Amino acid sequence: MRAPKWGVVGTMDEPPELVAAYATHHLWSGASAVHIYLDRDNPRTRALLAPLKAVHVTVADAAYWRSTLDIKVPKTHQRRQTLNATHAYRTTSVDFLVHLDADEFIHQVEPLEKELARLQRMRPGDYLNIPNLERVWLEGEAQDGMFSQTFRASTKRLEGDFSGLVLDGEGLTRFGLTGHSEGKACSPTGYDYVLGIHRPHHDTERPWAFPGVKRSQSSVVLHFDGMTRLHWVFKRLRKALFRKIQIGQPITEQMKAQIDAIDAGGGDMAAANALHDRIKVLGVMADALRAEDLLLEVPFDVTRGLEALLPHEKLDLSAAGFDAWLKAEKPEFFEGVG
Repeated sequence: MRAPKWGVVGTMDEPPELVAAYATHHLWSGASAVHIYLDRDNPRTRALLAPLKAVHVTVADAAYWRSTLDIKVPKTHQRRQTLNATHAYRTTSVDFLVHLDADEFIHQVEPLEKELARLQRMRPGDYLNIPNLERVWLEGEAQDGMFSQTFRASTKRLEGDFSGLVLDGEGLTRFGLTGHSEGKACSPTGYDYVLGIHRPHHDTERPWAFPGVKRSQSSVVLHFDGMTRLHWVFKRLRKALFRKIQIGQPITEQMKAQIDAIDAGGGDMAAANALHDRIKVLGVMADALRAEDLLLEVPFDVTRGLEALLPHEKLDLSAAGFDAWLKAEKPEFFEGVG
């Protein structure tokens, strides 16, 4: 019996360098297909990815939404993500598909297909939950690159009192993380599933019915949750807009607290950066986290995939380059933030 093939899918509007890193890392790691839906057309991104035949790029413009789903462009990023991922799920040729954001990268100790083969054989129809780690910085470490190797694990599902290992006691983190602690789903194809942000569900009316799940023992999702300080702030500003235009939609308590803290700063970017560092930069707590196996150095090197698959491209992976793109392409989000 052949090993199952797996792929990834994401909806993104990010610098071409990040999209290329995302695609090449996953192909280099064993993915058979990468499905990328561009929220906005980006000729530079398409040109970078063109040599990679296993990468399928779809420009998700108004014409795409009309022809594919006969709807207008959905207002929220989250809705577009779900619809695009489900579209890829129903058209892909791989056996399993992982729905990831652009700042999420799968890291494997054992090849993912081995674990998927066992799941496929023993529990057909179930999906694999891949837990996530979240990138943090060490005190004094220069935040001058998009990528680094220090990650914090969530305390979710762990027994014990970890309240002393929280950097901020004002509800700005949950289970020790600033972002999610749900992990991401690797879903078997060929079923009636709709791919949500964190898990698939059957294509039925609410309440949603979920397939069975097994937690991965060999892979993790490395969640950078902000490739730079500015990107971290941008994600909160985007979520704040989502909260305004989609009243009643769910938002995590820690994300709400982070948005409110940025608002309380009165639009001061220095205060927003300080908030990031307050909850993302570890000082004396680093040793205590290591003692509990909650702080990990992961040998993650995104350049291996780039050099193997796009050897003639010299890409700028600096924080300054990323931030320059963000300021130029998303100025509306930073109005009133200086």
